[in-house]
Amino acid sequence: MANVNNAHGFRPLMRSMTGGPGAGGLGAHKLAGDGTALFLNDVVKLAANGTKNTKCITAGTAGAPATGVNLVYGAASTATDHLIIPADSQLFECQIDTIAAANLDMNAALVAGAGSSITHLSGHSANGVATTNTLDMKVIELWNSPDNAFGAYARIIVKFNNFQLANQLVGV
Repeated sequence: MANVNNAHGFRPLMRSMTGGPGAGGLGAHKLAGDGTALFLNDVVKLAANGTKNTKCITAGTAGAPATGVNLVYGAASTATDHLIIPADSQLFECQIDTIAAANLDMNAALVAGAGSSITHLSGHSANGVATTNTLDMKVIELWNSPDNAFGAYARIIVKFNNFQLANQLVGV
């Protein structure tokens, strides 16, 4: 059975790399001047010039450190409050363009695809497995499900490589 092409963002598995429970959520907000909508399971990064006492966020992009994954829909050009799951050491399930068993433990890049205005689900996914250490995430394993197999549009478990709130990173 072939995998279905259904990008749905980065679904938090609520467990860490150490096998323990996942981290709690962080409050965040998006500014009204941000013309990009934030969808459920979108990767997000910090934005400058927040107006509240929570983190100010915007949509994540390939090659930029991730702050976390968004759990609340926020329309474009609208000030909205959000809950994010921090990307640090957390595991997430997502779709990848294609993967083989030999590609496990390699890295992959973020594809910031457009979300659905109907379901409010993210269109973010992963692609381009390689050993390159600057890619956004590490592929941990294939998602264990009867309707999932190695090949095109497989679902995988990943961990982000570059966490924006980690020590020794440049601020925004």
